[in-house]
Amino acid sequence: MGLLDGSSSPGTNPVISACFRLGWRVEELRRQFRAPEHRTHVYDMARVPGLDTLTSYDWQQLGLDQVDFVISQVTSKVGRPEAVPLNLTTDARRKLDVISAGDATGPCRAEYRTALNELHVNLLITLTAADSSYGKAYDLGRALADTTRPHQTPDQLASSFVSQRIDQIYVWLDELASLLPEHAARAVAQSLIWWKEAIRAAAAGSKLSSSSMPGNYPSDRVSNRPGWKRIGEALKPRRHRTQINQIDPPSLDSLVAAVVRQGALWRGILDGDKLCTDLLNPEDYLRAGDRLAHHDATLVGRVLRTMPWLLFLPFSFLAVVLVLLAIPGSAVARTATGVAAFAGTLSGAWRAIRARVVPIAMQLEQPLWGSELNTATAEAVTIPPVGTTQDRELESACKHAAEEINASTQPDKVITAGS
Repeated sequence: MGLLDGSSSPGTNPVISACFRLGWRVEELRRQFRAPEHRTHVYDMARVPGLDTLTSYDWQQLGLDQVDFVISQVTSKVGRPEAVPLNLTTDARRKLDVISAGDATGPCRAEYRTALNELHVNLLITLTAADSSYGKAYDLGRALADTTRPHQTPDQLASSFVSQRIDQIYVWLDELASLLPEHAARAVAQSLIWWKEAIRAAAAGSKLSSSSMPGNYPSDRVSNRPGWKRIGEALKPRRHRTQINQIDPPSLDSLVAAVVRQGALWRGILDGDKLCTDLLNPEDYLRAGDRLAHHDATLVGRVLRTMPWLLFLPFSFLAVVLVLLAIPGSAVARTATGVAAFAGTLSGAWRAIRARVVPIAMQLEQPLWGSELNTATAEAVTIPPVGTTQDRELESACKHAAEEINASTQPDKVITAGS
């Protein structure tokens, strides 16, 4: 069963979501959030601090607390023997305490970064040993956080979205689709494909096919051809269609500026902070309904092509009617007979088709509608310049969150693997 089918999730697994969130957080601790440079300080309680005012030390402490919390969820779920300790954060906490005590020298910070790298390896091994899905969810969160990390150069962004990396993320999303929130994995997978194609075209300086963009991509950015030509092209059989449109891709600079906000939206629906259906507006549902109606029409056409004998009897009857109309007699009588016979022919044809199509359509209705909701969610979650704005308030909130991430992850203070 593939990622882009319409099957629905039987239910979200909270531990899977927690492992995904943990992978994202550990990647931030290791490579994005600033390493502590001095001891923690006392906050001015005249103004109650919020998450956006936490120091780098407190962000690291919060991340380690999240590790312990998720590990406790996992051990509770798998029934770990109480005699087996899993103090995975002990070494990192000890080195972080040295920094908080006032020793923020280069060697101490380097030792703390090494402890974080070891913590990552231990987490990946421990979670995979508990359940392979836990390890995959953790790795998925880590990979998506790295793919959408802030302060990337255009070349780094192109490297982040190479096919090998995105294909692996796609595989994890496919394998975890039934355990993550409904529609989330399939929507993010499709959105990733659109981003990959846009970045590939932008990096190569080549044109981008409009078929590689979301269905809600603004039409004035896709083609200036007359509407009747685009409709006529869409109605042609697939094998007779030409390449519909070749368009200029978004600039790499605009993609670099938007990737952090895009990552925040992907994360929001994958960890359950935002329900996929909450992203959809009436226009999204109408567009999904149009595509479903197209599927229904295609189904009727396929039935008629594969079982042409369904129409043999009605059209034979129609031929008899035409012969009767040619027989001399009252024009009124012949017309009435012809109209009644023609109506009967259409009714008989519809009954013959319905007897075959309706049972098939009933079996396909739910998965096809689910598939269209997957696509609609992917369109809704994909932001400009690849997609289009859906919820301006949500877009503004994600932009604000991205600015906070950028502010807390200055390039000269980022934790890097080799430093």
